[in-house]
Amino acid sequence: MRKDRRGNSMTFWAVYIGFVLIPALTLAVELGRYFYAIAEVAKAADAAAVAAAAEINQGTFQESGALVATDKTWANAQSYVVQNTASLAAKGVYAYVTGIQVSGTDNTVRVEVSANLSILFPSIVPDITVTRRGVAKVRALTR
Repeated sequence: MRKDRRGNSMTFWAVYIGFVLIPALTLAVELGRYFYAIAEVAKAADAAAVAAAAEINQGTFQESGALVATDKTWANAQSYVVQNTASLAAKGVYAYVTGIQVSGTDNTVRVEVSANLSILFPSIVPDITVTRRGVAKVRALTR
């Protein structure tokens, strides 16, 4: 038997660092990027909802009480999405408005924003598309 065990200890730490520590740190970084991107898409959805709520047709609302989107609603919402996801766009992730719902019963505008986050991860990760919904109340209109 050998009495010197320093070689065993070095082997153990090399394996531990290579197979446990580095993958754990990599996972932490990847999850951090994922949750940051989700938060940015959610922030953009909220901003887009506020922007879309500002473009409700006031004339139609004052005449009939109906909330109707104008031609500028989609463009304004997408503009706010682009402005609020500039840091993601720099990494190749582009968010876009996938739906706008106007509800006259509770005077709200719901905007759905999606982004494909697959470019942030290695190619072995399957397609990752995130969709978040922003809601804004239409308050400025009086009848």
